[in-house]
Amino acid sequence: MTRVLSVLLLLLAAGLPAVAPARGGDPAVSVIGLIGDRAILRINGEQAILRSGESRDDVTLLRVEKGEAVLLVGKREVRLGMGMDTGGIAPREPGGSIEIAMTGNGQFIANGMINGRVVEFLVDTGANSVSMTAEDARQLGIDYRIIGKQSRSATAGGIVVAWVVTLKSVQVGPIVVKNVVATVREAPRHSPILLGMTFLSQVDLRQERNRLRLTAR
Repeated sequence: MTRVLSVLLLLLAAGLPAVAPARGGDPAVSVIGLIGDRAILRINGEQAILRSGESRDDVTLLRVEKGEAVLLVGKREVRLGMGMDTGGIAPREPGGSIEIAMTGNGQFIANGMINGRVVEFLVDTGANSVSMTAEDARQLGIDYRIIGKQSRSATAGGIVVAWVVTLKSVQVGPIVVKNVVATVREAPRHSPILLGMTFLSQVDLRQERNRLRLTAR
């Protein structure tokens, strides 16, 4: 969990939209990450990590649910998804980008969202599509056997049954892509969800040494 949080902090520090002025004298708050019962916030330009029930500068994190931080800002309760702020600005901005640092084992791992729920991605340009296991799909509430089309998928362990589905949205940092084709594999869960080419082909990629930048088109 500590490693995931450290990666999340590095990934979400760049490429985020500016925070709009808050109403009245309330603090300006934006959500730059969600993990478990914690929210990574930017409050009046300063980064803060709050657990449920904790406060900072007149901002209290009440809880994290359904991919949103439920906050008490001043005397009003607000719900903000990742990348949103108290000005109501959605994360999709022209040219929005995120920079991902390479891990010690040479992988690019990023936290993001599928259908509004927080997930961990492994960036894989060799994967034809966004790909997850049946367990991942169940946790995300994706009824792949109902909405999907049965297929086959090649894995390190051989050919497995797979289901082709369409995800409503996939988000990494400030970048959101709608209607993304994905594969659900009936295989053991051994790695993060693969961020494959059905998402990556919709953005611009640039790698410089140990950093990968994704930029919205």
